[in-house]
Amino acid sequence: MTIMQKRKERAEQVLRVSVLDRNKFLSGFYYFEKYGRKLPKLCEGSEPANKSSCPLVVHNNWIVSKEAKIYRFREHLMWKYDGSDRYYSSETRRYLTYSNPKPKTRRAALKSVMERQKSDLMTSLAIGHLLKRVVILPAFHCGKPLAYWQCSLHSLIHVKTFDKYFSGLYRESSFLRHPKVPNSLKQDVMNLQFNLRLKQKPDSIVSGSNVMRQFSDVSAKVINVSNLQQIKIDINDAFFDDEFSSKLRTVFQNSVFRQVNRFCRFISKSEDVLRLQKHHKCALISK
Repeated sequence: MTIMQKRKERAEQVLRVSVLDRNKFLSGFYYFEKYGRKLPKLCEGSEPANKSSCPLVVHNNWIVSKEAKIYRFREHLMWKYDGSDRYYSSETRRYLTYSNPKPKTRRAALKSVMERQKSDLMTSLAIGHLLKRVVILPAFHCGKPLAYWQCSLHSLIHVKTFDKYFSGLYRESSFLRHPKVPNSLKQDVMNLQFNLRLKQKPDSIVSGSNVMRQFSDVSAKVINVSNLQQIKIDINDAFFDDEFSSKLRTVFQNSVFRQVNRFCRFISKSEDVLRLQKHHKCALISK
């Protein structure tokens, strides 16, 4: 082999590096946060409206825990894996869903809005447990008075803790839009409401027997029980075992969109930041 041939061979083996187009290769921060994608929008799902404007790669970072990453991809219709339990494609599984109306007034206090949504979530899980149905979550409301917007579960609840107790018992709000969900399921939705007795007032405690009496014989694959704001389930009655009741009392750990303590700061591994992480049990987010 001549010297020129060796030089040519080495030149062909050189690693060539170029900068990726930031509009086509996006980090989790840019795709989900900066561009305001709290719920599925254009470019997500089976047939985006305008593929030419969609990114090629989205890095699922700027969020903590595997459970939260999977949940976010599922919520945004970017997760295709069905699994041995047929997460999407099961023809026999039954579901329960409910609505989550906007705050009645634009000035509704954030704390009361968050507590009301967690209360409704607890009620839906209790009903799902009684009826042996998986709960399809609604879109939630985040923000502040005068500026509420729709968001997903991981904007309110620590997903890793929630999954520890309820993994497999709930689905993301976009579930029925996923292409692997059977059409027979999407089309078999029955809208029902609780028949409260005349003497019952808003926020009435409903027994497990009342739930079973009203809904246990419904054969529809999906039951939509509408608004749960006036309903609370008595989780101390005989229809609930102690283990499930205990789960509902302890599992709702507050969190934020990135699934970290709001006091955490992710700037560098300086001594001050490490001390802050240790004090608030923070975790580094990869950038």
